[in-house]
Amino acid sequence: MQLGLVGLTNSGKTALFNLVTGGAAEVAPYPYTTREPHRGVADVPDPRLDAIADVQGIPRRVHAQVEVVDIAGLAEGAGRGEGLGGQALGLLREMDAVIHVLRAFANAEVPHPAERIDPAADAEAVDLELVLADRAQAGRRAEKTGKAARTGDAAARAELSALEALIAWLDGGRPARTCAVADGRELGRALGLLTAKPVLYVVNSDEPGPVPRAVAQHAASQGGEALVLPVGVELELAGMDPREAAQLAAELELGEQRGAAALIAAGYRLLDLVTFFTGSGPPEARAWPIPRGTTAARAAGKIHSDLERGFIRAEVVPWDELVACGSFARAREQAKVRVEGRDYIVQDGDVLQIRFNV
Repeated sequence: MQLGLVGLTNSGKTALFNLVTGGAAEVAPYPYTTREPHRGVADVPDPRLDAIADVQGIPRRVHAQVEVVDIAGLAEGAGRGEGLGGQALGLLREMDAVIHVLRAFANAEVPHPAERIDPAADAEAVDLELVLADRAQAGRRAEKTGKAARTGDAAARAELSALEALIAWLDGGRPARTCAVADGRELGRALGLLTAKPVLYVVNSDEPGPVPRAVAQHAASQGGEALVLPVGVELELAGMDPREAAQLAAELELGEQRGAAALIAAGYRLLDLVTFFTGSGPPEARAWPIPRGTTAARAAGKIHSDLERGFIRAEVVPWDELVACGSFARAREQAKVRVEGRDYIVQDGDVLQIRFNV
């Protein structure tokens, strides 16, 4: 899972990057601290993996990972390729989802580029730049496709029709992900358009609380989700003794799922991912994220392409039943293990043992 952080300057993108990845990228009270993109990875917390490994005495645990990319803050003109942010939008197109950081914290030493604190207005400003960037990309594609369509190419004519619908939608200032024409939405995703990607609005606040009404309404209009995350507070807690941090978090009523874990969980929801596990014995137990609806054969290919090519069957047991039994072998003895074929839809929390022949 790759998440790209986007937002205005001094919105707290880099602080969020540091929180999720445990990095130490420079955070300063002036614009464009981030000139070159920051890249980092973080393990996806999942207590199920540890339970599977602990009960079987498996020493090595390999968590799923999320990659986070922090690009330069955007400003007016970024959608037309101007400034540092405009240069970084190409990198953002490679991401699976967009995390839109909105400033809601008050700090006179950290100036807002518009000299006001209005997260909903910030969301609208950045989203407009993303639409403009997508409009330019779609326009260039339409010019190229139009030439092929004029030669009578049927596929080009069909694509041009979808492009025209998509361009008309973008011209209305609306994101590709909400395009009323299904072919336009699909083409937007295929082209990697910024506004075709799933989006999460993160309200970077001074304290926990509900998502501001205006932000919630904007997120809904954009086909996205929103959450409130007091990034500064979470960074302080991350540097404390875990027990003291947990006590203070409870006093602040930050909730059970918070900080980096809350953001990662939101990313999984955005991309509709589930997790299956391998680990029927040593040397390792591993977590594998896959799109919901993935078949057993395709899941096997996630582990290694040879497993998908030579797939015979999958032995499957839910993680909690494996833990209750104490081992994969005992789960098999107690008839908790099912044998499934290549078209079985892998469920969240399944532990798989793949049988294959190459």
